[in-house]
Amino acid sequence: MDTLRDIKKIFAFFTRYIKSCMVIRRFSEVPVLDIEITNICNAKCVFCPNTIMKRKREHLDMGLFKKAVGEFVTMGGREISFNSVIGDPLLDPYLLERIKHVRQFPQFKALGFVTNLQNLHNININDFLDSGITWLSISSAFSGRQKYFDFFGVDVYEQTQKNIINLIQENKKRGSRIELLFSIKPTNERINLIFAHPDFKKIDLLTNRALSRSLNNQALCVDDWTAKLKIPSYLKKRPIFPRFFAPCRLLYNSLVIFSNGNIGICPCRDFESDSDLIFGNIKDLNLQELWLGERIKSIVMDWANKNKVPEICKRCSHYVY
Repeated sequence: MDTLRDIKKIFAFFTRYIKSCMVIRRFSEVPVLDIEITNICNAKCVFCPNTIMKRKREHLDMGLFKKAVGEFVTMGGREISFNSVIGDPLLDPYLLERIKHVRQFPQFKALGFVTNLQNLHNININDFLDSGITWLSISSAFSGRQKYFDFFGVDVYEQTQKNIINLIQENKKRGSRIELLFSIKPTNERINLIFAHPDFKKIDLLTNRALSRSLNNQALCVDDWTAKLKIPSYLKKRPIFPRFFAPCRLLYNSLVIFSNGNIGICPCRDFESDSDLIFGNIKDLNLQELWLGERIKSIVMDWANKNKVPEICKRCSHYVY
């Protein structure tokens, strides 16, 4: 059953990839803005470079944060998130203040981030639910303490399960104002064993089968962060797909502010914030001038027209076709 499921997913992926290669991409008039409000994380996930990152672990300065949001508002930005290249926003002491600052601007209809939810119990749940957050993507595992530890590298399974259940129940009391998404991480066990685990069944019922839907769509492969991370043998490494004259889609519509204030256009793999896709620091640059200028366009067009691929992109297996 698992083999047939994998074959169907692989076939669907290559179908999407081929169709995507036929699309002529255009720069977005206004990009999506991802703000890494912190690069601190309390987990040691087997597929994440958190344990090998060398840059300073810090929260984004509030002054720089407000400058970035203000400039993005002036640009007419409509999509903003606290997705982190590395880090869990729940560990940022200014999280609720930042959420309220963003939500004062009516053009931002949604705001959310990816989290492992390990730290939710250290935040007042009422303040969190009333802050203005509209969506959360929760990365977790639901098949027991040992499997959770094997993947996340920390022994906080029971507390995290309590956090998830508390969030679901309190959110329901408020009419499910926050959209809860789930990303179930691949553990070294067959999918039918995950489905059968009592913890999985309990939370699956609470979420109207959201866990089952997530598990059925679980990613086949993980990335090794441009060959900088050694992943366990049971995980499947995502292959390097051809990208001749076809820049990653994210480079046409994304800006990211890192926790040190650096500005880049790779919101998912530039974990040291020091690649050839970094253009300077928000304290010195204006977002609109940068986005409308030639520096970003020249990098993307050199790839598209001359097959001059940025160094960080050459070995990236998270390339978005």
